[in-house]
Amino acid sequence: MRLEEKLHAYDELILLMAERVRQMFTLSREALNTSDKEKALVIVEMDDYVNHFDEDINLRATEMLSLFQPVAKDLRAIIAGIKIATDLERIGDYAKSIARFIVRNDKLDESTLKSCNELFEIAITQYDLMLQALRTNDLKLAFQVPEEDEKLDAGFIRIVMEIEESIQTRELEWKIPLKIASLLRNLERSGDHTKNICESIIYKVKGQHIDFG
Repeated sequence: MRLEEKLHAYDELILLMAERVRQMFTLSREALNTSDKEKALVIVEMDDYVNHFDEDINLRATEMLSLFQPVAKDLRAIIAGIKIATDLERIGDYAKSIARFIVRNDKLDESTLKSCNELFEIAITQYDLMLQALRTNDLKLAFQVPEEDEKLDAGFIRIVMEIEESIQTRELEWKIPLKIASLLRNLERSGDHTKNICESIIYKVKGQHIDFG
């Protein structure tokens, strides 16, 4: 098989991995809203498949590097793919952490669920922008993702401040708000890795090293 064909299969595998991670986040949101512990356990199992994707992508990259000694854009595509797979694997871990929270805890109250859904909405919008940029190598979309990450960070900070206030006013037992903050941090951190993927897309297409911070 020629390098061009192997690169095409490599890119398709990365996309498949990205779509699987997207599905994990969609399911984790559904499971959180309904406190569906069986669905949450499915998400935990899905993470094993995501890890296998990561291993497969790394093996394919090593094979192409050793057999073809690629240069220029082909080399960039391989290196970017390794980095993207690593970030996708981490995002999958965060979805799994949310699923584990669901398994271990009772259903959240409506007010807390509302805050969680607000943050989920931003995180999924950000992820979808990245996914479309990944499919099409659209740099304009890739550069939009950091703006969504700023919204995600701001939303997380706002909710954490509300949690701190609830502790101070003793409206909630302190252990519960801290668990919720830990839950939501998974979404905030996933946004950082989504942003990293866009840096890799830009490197793949233009050869530029961008640091969105």
